[in-house]
Amino acid sequence: MVAQNGTLRISRQANKFIKSLPEKRRKAVKSAINMLVKEGFSSLDIKRLLPYPNEFRLRIGKMRILFKYKDEQIFIFKAHYRGTVYK
Repeated sequence: MVAQNGTLRISRQANKFIKSLPEKRRKAVKSAINMLVKEGFSSLDIKRLLPYPNEFRLRIGKMRILFKYKDEQIFIFKAHYRGTVYK
C-alpha cells in the first residue's frame, strides 16, 4: 500500500484539532501527514482499524490520526489524543 502523490482531504473536526495544537506538536503532525502522502505507509507507525478494510490509524506520540485510504485518496476523518479519538 503506497499513498505516493495521492490526494489528501481533512475533515473539519480533524483540522480544528490540528490547528489547536501547540506549534511543536502541530509541526510533528503536519510532517507525519506530509510523509504519509509523499512516501507512503512504510516509514510511519500505521495500523489497520479492524474490521474496516480501508481505515487506518497513524500514531504520533499520544496523538492519533484516523484516516481512510482508497483509490490513491487519503481522507483524515478524525484526529485527537489517544484516550478520546476512538469514542
